[in-house]
This record gives sequence, C-alpha cells and structure tokens, in this order.
Amino acid sequence: MDFISYINNDFSPIAVEASVKQVKDLFKVLPFTHFPIVEDNTFKGMIGQADIINLLDNETPIGELSHLLQNYHTDFDTNVLDLLSLFAQEDTDIIPVINDSHEYIGYFELDEIIRLFYKTPFLTSNGTTLIIAKQTGSFSMSEIAQIIESNNIKILGLYISDAESDGKTEITLRIETENINEVIQSLRRYEYELLSKKAGDLLIEQLKERSDYLQKYLEI
Repeated sequence: MDFISYINNDFSPIAVEASVKQVKDLFKVLPFTHFPIVEDNTFKGMIGQADIINLLDNETPIGELSHLLQNYHTDFDTNVLDLLSLFAQEDTDIIPVINDSHEYIGYFELDEIIRLFYKTPFLTSNGTTLIIAKQTGSFSMSEIAQIIESNNIKILGLYISDAESDGKTEITLRIETENINEVIQSLRRYEYELLSKKAGDLLIEQLKERSDYLQKYLEI
C-alpha cells in the first residue's frame, strides 16, 4: 500500500527558535498531543503538550529544551500495524515522517490510520474468528497458515492476542470458510486448543463498532 498520500502537511513543524509561549499557543489551536520540532527542516524530536503546559518561562526557545523532546518517527517504508503500534507505544495522535537524511517530510494522524485499518479485509470481510492457544515455543505462524490453507480456506488475518496466559500463546484467526468444524478438527490434531469461536466473533464486532463510533465522531 502506498502511504505517501496519507502523509499530512496541514501545519508547519515548529522551529527550534520558537518560544515556549508560541508552542503553548499552537497547542491551544490545534488538538494534537505532540508537535514536531525542526532545525533547518532537520527533525529534532517531538514535544508533548503535557511536558510543556506547566513551564513558567514562556520566553525560552524550544530548542533549549532538548531533554523534553521525544525521538520517535517513521519513514516511507511502513505499514498500518507498525503505525498503530507506534501510536500506542508513544501515546500520541501524530507520528512524524522523515527521510534518510533525517529531514522532516510530514506526519501521519491517528484517526486516518484507524480509518485505513477499518477498510482492511480483516475487519470488513465476512468471515469467522477463532481464538486458539498452544504452549509458547511450540507453535509457529507458518504452521497455523499451513493447517488452514491445507483445508483450502482463505486466511484474512492472524495475530498474537496474548502471550502470557499460563505459559500459552493465544492466536486470533480471521478466516473465510463455511466449514468451520473441519478447520477446528485440523487445528486440534496439531494440539491447538480452541479457546472460543463466539468470543473471537465478538472481538471483531467490538472492533467494528469502535471503528464505526470513531468514524461518526470524526465526522461531527
């Protein structure tokens, strides 16, 4: 997928010469958790609203507060899951994009990436969701894929949903099939435990509902 079209430039990055007051004022106008800081368009880091809001010296140049800058970013070679992971890890709603020369290019917004994720077949296709488990270290994604595909079934997506349950790893599968019992029996022959079918379907429905809610909220 080409992510270049999703890179935003609705506002300019903040120069290191900008004062603390100028940055505070920008946070009042634009509803983001962080803003990118640059020096001659070279990316220096991200400043968080929570880190600057209570500073008393409003005239200090933001470039002198390098200890407050967070150094997270991405590049052109990224994907939806990596971006969502970075959004969650940094507790942010904006991720800067830089090139190989560390120059600032633009930014990704959380709401747009969530919309993009909602359009993936994992959520939009009619399918069945299974949650299975096996002892950690004794399973592999390739083995699971081989078991599923040997039954001539299409895999819409799979991911590790829990890796700390009594020494077992939980895997959530999203598959397209009308013969779910055959798949379940095949997985059990390879010692995969079926934790829940209904819970898996409920998880997908909750993801859809939350995505729908966010979509409606963003359109207000």
